[in-house]
Amino acid sequence: MTAMRYPQVVVCGFDDWLANQLRDAAAAHRWRLDETRRPAAALDLACAPRPTVLLVQADPAADRPDALQLVADVCARSPDVAVVVVSDAKLSEGEQAAWTATALDLGARYVLFPPLVRTILEDLTVGLMTAAVRRARGTAAAVSPPTALAESEFIDLAEEGHEDE
Repeated sequence: MTAMRYPQVVVCGFDDWLANQLRDAAAAHRWRLDETRRPAAALDLACAPRPTVLLVQADPAADRPDALQLVADVCARSPDVAVVVVSDAKLSEGEQAAWTATALDLGARYVLFPPLVRTILEDLTVGLMTAAVRRARGTAAAVSPPTALAESEFIDLAEEGHEDE
């Protein structure tokens, strides 16, 4: 059995904000945190044989495909890498939906828009890394398949909040 290399969080962004949000969590869990502004370097780092979460900072308004190309390349080369696209751009609902759909189609697991708070970024990264480490160790399925629910276990949301009228 080969030893598992330290898990890593890779951040590809155009400023330090995103990496700074995750620095404490990475240190607390003893994960390597690599930050780069170059998509080619992020691709090489993310595709290393270790449990990895890649956060890609994107600006949908910049009309540059670098971030989306990085998502597609990482997901094609290393499908086990959890990719999260993060944007601080304020877009209309329609633009957010279209941009989110595109990123998800390319393989991103999550797409985040404002308001972005540190706890959300940390919790999401910790959850994705925990699943990646489990997959690498082979100790448990990272995502258990959904089980069949009895009809009585379904909740009809249309009926929620409508007590006897």
